[in-house]
This record gives sequence, C-alpha cells and structure tokens, in this order.
Amino acid sequence: MSPKNLSLTELLDLIELEDYRGIISKADVLKAVKAKGMPRVISDIRGAVRLAVEREGDGFSVTQYPTELANESLGEIYPTANTRSANDNNIIDQAA
Repeated sequence: MSPKNLSLTELLDLIELEDYRGIISKADVLKAVKAKGMPRVISDIRGAVRLAVEREGDGFSVTQYPTELANESLGEIYPTANTRSANDNNIIDQAA
C-alpha cells in the first residue's frame, strides 16, 4: 500500500484497468473529475476505499488499497491451480 508516483496517463490507465476488472466505475470517476476535479479518494463499486490520489508535481501520488472486490476479481483474472478445469489442463498439456 505504498504510494506510487504516476503521470496523468498512467493514472488514467489504472482507472481503465480497475473499470475493466469491475472494481471501480470509470464513468463515475470521470463524472466527479468534470464536476469537481480529481477526487482524493476513489471507492470501489461496493463503497470501500480503493485509491487515494494526491497531486504531486506534474503527476499524482496514488495509493491502492486492497478491497474484497479487488481480491475477488484478481482470482478471476489469475485463476489458481485449484480452479482450473480439466479442459484447461488439456490445453496446457497440448501446448507443451
């Protein structure tokens, strides 16, 4: 949970990724940016704090907080060996 220094482009890429994973709503973030500027706190769609954003020079200091939703979506993107189906194993065996 240490802050990372991100450019505006990198921050937008992070927001896009979080939206793709279903963790935050990009539309809600953009609506807030248009109305009030960059929010200091971006919550996930369940309301838990996901990102803390502070302006720092030309970029932003961003801290990502682990939330239950983020951990759940990580499991969907990177399934563990226990969640693979027999068909997945066959594909892996054929590739080798």
